Amino acid sequence: MSIKNEDGKLLIPGDILAALTVVRDSGLVNMASLRDIKELVPTEVGTWLDENKDTYMEGFFYGFADDGTKYMETV
Repeated sequence: MSIKNEDGKLLIPGDILAALTVVRDSGLVNMASLRDIKELVPTEVGTWLDENKDTYMEGFFYGFADDGTKYMETV
């Protein structure tokens, strides 16, 4: 189940959000293509995407916000 903030954005780990933001801002890939995104991010971010495909796709439409945690420190 996805958790949203008061603005309706999905809360995800801050380091995942940072990596996705870099890819988005680069303009190099279509952000709907997980395969293309995973070519540009650290392995841990790719793992998070694999484990959270539904959350990612929901956030793709509603937006993301930092939940204050770090995913890459836990894997």
